[in-house]
Order: sequence, then C-alpha cells, then structure tokens
Amino acid sequence: MTDDDVGYKKPPKSGRFKAGVSGNPKGRPKRKAPPLAEMINEVLNSEIAYRERGRMKVAMGRELDLRMLLDRAASGDVQAAALVLKILERLNRRGDAGVARIVIRDWLPDRPGQTGVQKARNQDSRRGRDASQHDERE
Repeated sequence: MTDDDVGYKKPPKSGRFKAGVSGNPKGRPKRKAPPLAEMINEVLNSEIAYRERGRMKVAMGRELDLRMLLDRAASGDVQAAALVLKILERLNRRGDAGVARIVIRDWLPDRPGQTGVQKARNQDSRRGRDASQHDERE
C-alpha cells in the first residue's frame, strides 16, 4: 500500500481538509437566551403610555405593574396584599434597594510600586494611628 491509496476511510488527498484550516470556520453558534424571558424583560423595561384621570402619562412597565398591584391590594384583594407584603419583606431583608454613594479619597499611589497595604499604613500614620492597628483589622 502506498500513501496515494484511496478507499474505505482513505479519501483522496485533494478532498481532505488542509492542515490548520477548520472544517467549521464559523464554529458552533452561540446559545440564545430563552425568548420568553427576553420578551418579558423587554416589556417590563419599555415605556408604556396610559391614561390616568383623563390625562395621558408615560411610565415604565415595572412601575405600572407595581401601581396595579398596589391598587388591587388597596381595593381589598387579599392575594395582592400578601404579594405586596412579601415584596416589602424581601426588600427590607436585603436592605435599602436605593443607590449607595461611595466616596473614595486619596486612592492613587504616592510613588511607583506602592501597594495598597503600604498606602493604608501611610494614611494611618498620617492620621495619628499606629500602623499595627491596621494590621489587626485585616
């Protein structure tokens, strides 16, 4: 047998894949998000026009859902009231859902190669604290 033999599991050399070239250049397609979840998020994040007391207003879908739920709870719907209380309990357990403001001062290094620990020790010594107190907190 020679290298030029053609037969079972031996295709001709002209029909074989070239070395270094993929047989599937585009690769496996990326997995798409479930379309139902995508549609629900799209609707809840979109602006919706509605009429309130004769005036046209615009609000986000999530806000309208919450307003409708609160209206149903206020009108005596026990299930809606239970859901409102459940949502409030979750929010209180997680803490304030608002935006927290974090102020960072003096975060740039004073000299090249300075580490965060060294910077913290320098700041502690400037404030009159002993650097060893900082090590105990770590």
